[in-house]
Amino acid sequence: MGIQYRVKKTRMNYKEGKPEGYQVQAVNHRIITEDNLIKYIANSAHVPRSMVLACTMAIADAITFYVINGHRVEFKNFGKFHLKVQNTCVDTLEECQADTVKRTQLCFTPNADIKDLLAKIKLTNHKALSEMGTEGNNI
Repeated sequence: MGIQYRVKKTRMNYKEGKPEGYQVQAVNHRIITEDNLIKYIANSAHVPRSMVLACTMAIADAITFYVINGHRVEFKNFGKFHLKVQNTCVDTLEECQADTVKRTQLCFTPNADIKDLLAKIKLTNHKALSEMGTEGNNI
């Protein structure tokens, strides 16, 4: 299993006097739609697509409901969903109010097995593959 990457010029930490630099960025080949996932799961589990669609919609609704109401949702074999709040740092306790919140995000943390898989992924330079005439999808 491998992930293709490209090197991208980016703005670095301007506080350290480094305005530009280079970073590795994963190459995403195409968007896998809900329909693609439904089809894959239905074939893999030998279940009708309509049933898979109904189940995935119910799971998405349940995750949304519980997370928005302040709960953490955990799937033993998959990972955890939780809310993260980014806010402006203020000087006093009295200034720390809801209006200092910049954004709220839904976060996903994969379980240990998925983290282990991610740690073992082989990276392949996308540019090098293109120059060789090999446009493979190593994902």
